[in-house]
Amino acid sequence: MAGKGTDRKGKSKEIKSAVNELEENLTTFTLPDSLPCSEIEFPILLKRSYNANWAEIIEESDKNLKSIENYRKSKMEILEKPPFLKTELDYIKDKIFIYLIPALEETLYKAQLWNALKIQKCFFNGIDHIVQILWNNNPRHPERKLDNLHLFNMPWVRLRLKET
Repeated sequence: MAGKGTDRKGKSKEIKSAVNELEENLTTFTLPDSLPCSEIEFPILLKRSYNANWAEIIEESDKNLKSIENYRKSKMEILEKPPFLKTELDYIKDKIFIYLIPALEETLYKAQLWNALKIQKCFFNGIDHIVQILWNNNPRHPERKLDNLHLFNMPWVRLRLKET
């Protein structure tokens, strides 16, 4: 056991002397004015933030698709339906509704002006107004558009009123 005690004392003295030398070296150490690593220009990593605005991306792709579709339609030949494939619906859509729908819209507007939608007994008569618009805007008789006759001034109405 005596040998163990002497070994420990020798090691502790060596450690103390090493620590003292290290402390002395640290107190005398000073940094140089420039370090070699500070003189090197390292490349800077640029960080880009990609902010994807999906609304703009979708809008742009829709524009591209529309332009492609328009180009495709412009290059296609327009083929009319043969007479045996035309239906009554096509006739109504192409010949009647193009005149009737604007007349109905104007009649509703006039009915709102006359307050006819709230008061049932009113001077404004919607059916008479539709007849007047359709008579004056008949595409087969363009001269009527210039006259713009009121319903009771139309020749066929005057004849009918004389008969009754």
